[in-house]
Amino acid sequence: MAIVAVTGDACTTTTVALAAAWPASSEVLIVEADPKGGDLAAWFDVPVLPSLSTVVTSAFDTGWSDIDRHTRIAASGLRLIPAPPSAAEAQHAVAESARWMAPALAALRSPIAIVDAGAVPRPSAEHPLVGSAAVTVLVHRQWSQSARAAAVRLQRLADQVDAMSTTATSVVVAVIGGDPFDFDQIESFLADSGGTTPLVGLPVDGLAAAVYAGRTGVSARRLGRLPLARAARHLAHVVEHAVQTRVGELSRTGR
Repeated sequence: MAIVAVTGDACTTTTVALAAAWPASSEVLIVEADPKGGDLAAWFDVPVLPSLSTVVTSAFDTGWSDIDRHTRIAASGLRLIPAPPSAAEAQHAVAESARWMAPALAALRSPIAIVDAGAVPRPSAEHPLVGSAAVTVLVHRQWSQSARAAAVRLQRLADQVDAMSTTATSVVVAVIGGDPFDFDQIESFLADSGGTTPLVGLPVDGLAAAVYAGRTGVSARRLGRLPLARAARHLAHVVEHAVQTRVGELSRTGR
């Protein structure tokens, strides 16, 4: 299984950061599959077409070769398939991905498809690419304005992790921000809730987020030194390890 689904808060930025930080020894493909509509064509300044809609309605090989011919290379070097900006069209394309695209990507060993899946679906299996993922990165941004509100959202995060633990996907939690709860507190809370989910902290880094969203004038060298880029490298290491572990488990069980 070669799908990594990214879902939750700030999932588009996290998807791009994760793909940019992915180890060079393994190829990646960004697939934007947010049912609310796509941003990446604008972020990367590439034409809207071909899009996810184009791929899922293809009448050709319905395999990797057909997916590959619809991909684009952004100026940053990242390979991607953007979602259409229209919510109605994007929602239809995501639903249609269940027909052949999700199984085709899940069957690959390379490239790894890093999928921006938008907000957490309920249940997660309703999103075909999340349901087919080897690993799901669940992104949670702390609500720093109110400790009480942040605590409520943290409980919802624990509920989401618990719900995903009953599915075939492995889960990695990425928490954005260190306020009002620090990393150790969140890790302890999730452990007390019965979870053993890997947890990675991501900083609030407006400049790096802006660069991933298309801001120019920041060199690749400077971007690589920014806090979010550094943290994304750690996230990529954790997620890649989770993918390899999951693939190994499936190989042993013959699935």
